[in-house]
Formats: sequence, structure tokens, C-alpha cells
Amino acid sequence: MRENGKMYAKKIDIMKGILTLQMIFAHCIQFYAELEKDPVVLHISEYINLTTFSGFLFCFGYTSYLSYFTKERREASRRLLGNAWKLLIGYYISCFGYAIFVEKLPLRMDRIMELLCLKRLAGWSEFLFSFALIMLMELLLFPLFTEKNRWGIGVMVVVAVLVCLLPHREVGSIAGSVTGGYGGAFFPIIPYSVYLIWGIWMAREQIGFRRGVMAAAFAGTVWHTIDYICVSGMQPSRFPLSFSYLVGALFYLYLYYLLAMALEGKESLPPVRYLMDTGRNSLFYLIVSNLIIFALKATSFYQKSTLYSVGLFFVLLFIIGYFRRILRGYGKKGFRVLK
Repeated sequence: MRENGKMYAKKIDIMKGILTLQMIFAHCIQFYAELEKDPVVLHISEYINLTTFSGFLFCFGYTSYLSYFTKERREASRRLLGNAWKLLIGYYISCFGYAIFVEKLPLRMDRIMELLCLKRLAGWSEFLFSFALIMLMELLLFPLFTEKNRWGIGVMVVVAVLVCLLPHREVGSIAGSVTGGYGGAFFPIIPYSVYLIWGIWMAREQIGFRRGVMAAAFAGTVWHTIDYICVSGMQPSRFPLSFSYLVGALFYLYLYYLLAMALEGKESLPPVRYLMDTGRNSLFYLIVSNLIIFALKATSFYQKSTLYSVGLFFVLLFIIGYFRRILRGYGKKGFRVLK
């Protein structure tokens, strides 16, 4: 579908909305619930961790095909660089929020430059840096993703899996965010690019429900489950990324995609409109929620409990929704937001 000259898919907005709410909820319970004492909440956190970053990359892939890879490289480059810049700024905002409010970062130039120069990545913000790198990777490897190149995405899948299977080593923050390894909570873009490529392929072929896709996705999640229950006896390694963890989200994300397809024609319903708005403004939701969660940690106005973390989640949605309404009013009426 085309709006203002740009291609977009409402189902992807819906899916991103679901993933955004998931991630905000996960951050709430990871900061303020007692995960070690509540196995149900712990499993919810693990499930959200498994599906959210992968899901966002699937959505990135789908929208990237519609927005960039159906166009000439010169036309797409400016927008890819612009989005990479926005995501990098978003990372720095979240990064310094975490460092200041949670780590109590002192006002010292060496500690500030450590973050600015990406010598280390601040907690609960690393995924935003990887999102920025994804945009740069799409620009660098642009010819491999276009419809003219029918074998490029297949090569990328093979490379992604091989990188995931290679022995891990100690790496810096940038290398870790590209290939993975020990040394931090890295979201390596090359292995995770299997989800980006999956999204590109789904958009290129305009695939909805297909039994072969369902079977392959189910096999990946079964592999992860067998490893979880019978082999490792625990969640397969996320940092550094293991192959079992990488493929574990496949089936769940395909179900999300099918659910979003089913809801796509029901945008008149308030919950569907809310998901679409959340998905279209996911970066805003994630950054604002992170800042509030981090800032609250620097106060005494919280308690470690599941009830508190769930309540905080709904308060955050209210606050962010309020900000969104103010911004919409500002966009229409300038500074005359209030009548």
C-alpha cells in the first residue's frame, strides 16, 4: 500500500506494535520484578527476549524491501543513512540515560568518551546500536538485497549461520555487535540478519500463510525447545549467541505475522489502531520508556515486585500516549496545544 508516495504494510506496523509493547513490558519486569523468585515472570522475560529483537529485524527486512530495495541505490542511500543516524542518536540517549541513572556515571570526560567512542555499550540499550548498524549493513550490501539479485539473500543466510556457528572469542563492542562474541550483551547483526533476510523475502514474494514456511519455522523453534529441555537444561546461550537461540523465535514470529495479517483489515477497531500507532512510533516508545525506567531506578520510589512492574508498564503506556497526543497537537496547531 502507498501513502504519501511511500510504500508501507499495515500488518508490519501491527506486528511492530506487538513487539514494542513486549519489549517495554520485559524491561519493566527485568528491572522491578523479582525474577529469581517468580519462575512464571522469568519465563515471560525469556520468551520476550527470544522473540523481540529477531522480530524487529524481520519487520525491518519487510519494510526495507518496500522502502529501499525496490528503488535505485542512490535514491535509497540518503534515507538509509538518515535512519542510521536517528537510531544512533536514539542509542546515545538511552545509553547515557542508563549510565547516568542506573550506573551513576560520574561527570568525567574519560568515562563519557568511553561511551561516545563505543568502547563499551550501556545496558538495555545495545539493541538500538545494532539497529543502527543494520541500516549501514543494508547500505553496504545493497545489491545483494535487490530483486535483480536472486541469489544474494541465499548467500547471506549461509554466511549468517556460519558466523553463528564459529567459535566465540573476546571482542570489543563494535565487533561484538557485528559478529558476536564474549565481552558484552551483544546483538550481532550478521547472525541475526537471517530474520532481516526472511522479512525481505516475505515482502518480495508477498507471502502470507504457506505450509512450507510454517514447517521450517516450527522446526527451528522445536530445535530450540529440545536444546532447552533435553540438552542444555536451560535457555540456550544468548550472549554469546548460539544457533539454538538464533532459530528459537522462528515459529512464534510467523504466528505474529499471521495474526497481524488477520488484523490488518480491522484498523477501525481501537486496539488495532493503537498497535499500528505504536508500531509506527516504536523508537519513540522504546526511548521514552527506557528513560523513565532508568530514571526511576535512581530514586526510592519503587519496589521489587511483579505487581509494581506490571503497574509501571501501564503507567508508561499512559505517559507515552499522553506525550504522543501533545506532539500531535503541536504538529497541527504549533504551540497552541491547549485551548
